[in-house]
Amino acid sequence: MFWTNKEILHAIDLLGVYSHLHKVDVLAYQFLSNHYHLIVACDKPTDFMHGFRISYSQYFNNKYNTSGSVGKHHYSCGVISNRTKLEDRLIYVLRNSVKHGIEEHPYCDPYNSAQYYFLKERNMYEPEKLRIAGKKYTLNNSNYYIPEHFLLDSGGHIYPRSFLNYKAVENVFKLYSNFLQKISTPTENEVIANNGKPPTPKKIKINDLLLSEKIVELIKPRTILSLDIDEVVSLCRKFTKSRSVSVRQLSRVFGIPETSLRRLLST
Repeated sequence: MFWTNKEILHAIDLLGVYSHLHKVDVLAYQFLSNHYHLIVACDKPTDFMHGFRISYSQYFNNKYNTSGSVGKHHYSCGVISNRTKLEDRLIYVLRNSVKHGIEEHPYCDPYNSAQYYFLKERNMYEPEKLRIAGKKYTLNNSNYYIPEHFLLDSGGHIYPRSFLNYKAVENVFKLYSNFLQKISTPTENEVIANNGKPPTPKKIKINDLLLSEKIVELIKPRTILSLDIDEVVSLCRKFTKSRSVSVRQLSRVFGIPETSLRRLLST
């Protein structure tokens, strides 16, 4: 779904614009190369998600000269019915890149919302180079106006605390010490998935997004979607030999099941 950081940054911008347009409260988000998670408060997510997905697909298709919906499946949606479940889901979303072995800690991940909570308690401050969007400032690669009270960073992207309901999340965890402990500790499900042992933090040498950026740069002006299976296998062999890249990472980047890719590489 995302081959470079520019796509994820645009998706976060779209999240801000569409959440404002549809009066949706965004509590947390996590964007990875091949999927994303959102926690939102709203009556009906259908129009919001439809607009968000269609707009991102149009951007992606225009950029890479492709067509159709980006993402193989329709989104799934569940109702968070109580505070305990909300805390559990927040931890799941914010630890998702750690769970998948992509980052060492949620704070290392620039594409989730973990870094935007408890700024005061962390002795952190809003970046100095933020500016107010003002009137009639359109989103890059889109005709939608950015809400005039939103803050923009030096790159012209929406500063996430402009639309993120960080206070609601802080109210769930109450104390920063509690929040930090919860997002830093492997969950019970993570332990079960690791054969009953707490997973040890991994030193990530190259994450999925950086890997896909290197592949995109290598095959220019072609795109990943234009490669046939023999070309994909050849690239996978090249990267597994010359870099600290796992088959699991390559399967995510190329959208091929890991077991299928391992079988292809073994022949």
